[in-house]
Order: sequence, then structure tokens, then C-alpha cells
Amino acid sequence: MKKIHLEIIASIIFVFVSTFFVYKYLSGVGAFWDSQMFWSVILTLGLSVVSFGYYHQGSIVHKNKSAKGISTVLPFAAFTVQCILFVKGIYYHDWSLIIGAVLVNSGVVFSLYQIFKFRTK
Repeated sequence: MKKIHLEIIASIIFVFVSTFFVYKYLSGVGAFWDSQMFWSVILTLGLSVVSFGYYHQGSIVHKNKSAKGISTVLPFAAFTVQCILFVKGIYYHDWSLIIGAVLVNSGVVFSLYQIFKFRTK
């Protein structure tokens, strides 16, 4: 097995184990569950950063006039997930999911447009 595979496996194990312990701790903390507005703001800010990442990727493709080495799998997956979160946000009246989905998908669409624009040339 290559070193990269071991690093990937170690990363996955680290995230699962740490998430389990954090959830186990937070599941009994009422203040954590009662502060949803705070977490909605943090989620929206985090998804704004993701959106800027996609705009940045699209800008790099536009500047370099090449999409060589850029995969469309991740942007399409992100777009699909954000569409699901948008619908879920409407259903649960969660503005952070709605705004986050719109922000991220705007960046994803810009990035995909740039990728396809230069791949067809």
C-alpha cells in the first residue's frame, strides 16, 4: 500500500473518531443545542468561504485560459449537495441552508462555466 493511501485512511479514521468523541460530549450540553442561531451564522460564513473558493478556482481557469488538470466531479457533487440542502432549508425554514446553497452554487456555476468554456476551445 502506498504512503498516500495510508495517509487517506489515517485522515478518515481521525475524523470519524474525533467526531464521535465531540458528539458524545456535546450530546449532553443543552447550551450547544439551544444556540442554533449562532451555528446558522457560522454555517453561512463557512459556506461563503467555500463559495469564494469556487470563484477563485474559476478565476484561475479564466486567467490561465486552461482547465487542464481541473476535475468537474467535485463541483458537480457540491452543486448536487447544495441543491439538496436548499430544498431542506426551505422545508425546515432554515435560512442558513438556503443562503449557503445559493452562495456555494453561484461559485460552482461560475467555476464550471469557466472550465467548460476553456475545455471546448
